[in-house]
Amino acid sequence: MNVNTEKMTAEIDLMNNKKMYVVKDGQLIEHDLPDYGETLVITLGGKVDRLETKTKRKV
Repeated sequence: MNVNTEKMTAEIDLMNNKKMYVVKDGQLIEHDLPDYGETLVITLGGKVDRLETKTKRKV
């Protein structure tokens, strides 16, 4: 991930399926996704408040 703070642009790898990106207040937040489970994006007032990840294990 390359971030240019002067131009407020970011270059991300679109081939990486194990990452999720969230923009909050002009900052790019990188989040690693679990192998199995779910990630919830919780919003408050139309903005991202937090990410909640529930990890599961496949047997």
